[in-house]
Amino acid sequence: MKPFWWTLTGLALLVMVLAVPVMWRTRPSPDCTSNVVIVRGPHGEPAECVCVGGALSTCFDPGP
Repeated sequence: MKPFWWTLTGLALLVMVLAVPVMWRTRPSPDCTSNVVIVRGPHGEPAECVCVGGALSTCFDPGP
């Protein structure tokens, strides 16, 4: 029974260690108080995003 608990504890620690990078990558959603917001894209470039009903709808490259 002891090896079972050691294995279970090891798996739980492994899951926690693997979950840390996933939590770091999550970004807070932009504040959709207006219809259009400018956010940083995944590579740091600016992107214009349209908000519909207070939620982020779609994003595109800024410009005319």
